[in-house]
Amino acid sequence: MNIRTASVASFCLLFAGFTFNPVPAAHAQNQSQPTGPSKYLYISNEIVKPNQAGAFYKIEADEVQALRAANAPNHYIGTVPISGSNDVVFFDGFDSFADLQKNHEATVAMTSLMDKLHADGAAEAPLLSDHYTSIYQYQPELSLHTNRKVEDARFLDITIFHVQPGHHHDFEALVKVFAKAQESNPNVNWATFEKMYGHESDDTYILITLLKSLKDVDQEVLDDAKLPDAMGKDQLQLNLELGSKFIKSSESDLYAVNPTISYVPEAWITASPDFWGKK
Repeated sequence: MNIRTASVASFCLLFAGFTFNPVPAAHAQNQSQPTGPSKYLYISNEIVKPNQAGAFYKIEADEVQALRAANAPNHYIGTVPISGSNDVVFFDGFDSFADLQKNHEATVAMTSLMDKLHADGAAEAPLLSDHYTSIYQYQPELSLHTNRKVEDARFLDITIFHVQPGHHHDFEALVKVFAKAQESNPNVNWATFEKMYGHESDDTYILITLLKSLKDVDQEVLDDAKLPDAMGKDQLQLNLELGSKFIKSSESDLYAVNPTISYVPEAWITASPDFWGKK
């Protein structure tokens, strides 16, 4: 992602709700089915070269079919960018590193599948300008109304924050202030994750929202207008000025969930075959 200069007004862009369970196989290994946000997220970013998206998606869709045929033990969701860079992002939720290792080893033991995944990886390499992975840890005290199911989401809103060194507690306190001000509004929901491993793991948070449709964004724009009344205009201005002193940068981007490059549980396909059953 390209990170723009910090605008604490990004707090007003923390949309709808979040219940995150699965997700990547060649991109990450795991399978557990918690009822709320997973304790950890393994995120894989694939930066696709211009005019190469079609070929990349075709290989990924073929890979999903191979995983399904092998009944691989790990599931993931693939998303494609609506805004920002040409950054295809895969998400895998897991609740322990022991699970991560267990399911990785189970997948590696499927030799025919691994041969297929290695071949697909080689075919994808010329289509990518970069690839990187990271692991984030869920922060329940910095999240609000995490009551939506990931299988119902069709879009994600992701806001990324980079915090000045030594100001993690200030950032966390400010998020809690905004959460308290919006607590009575069921439309406003988000889940916060702090980067644990990967580049800039010492100063990065992401706030993730699940959207059933882009209409949810329209509703949140209306709800944002109520924030000065909920918090008080003077208090809101004070908090925004305070945040501008310790947030180095931030960016919000929209992603569309792409079912053809997502390896999801069979129960999801049975429940929503018109979406998750697409090939």
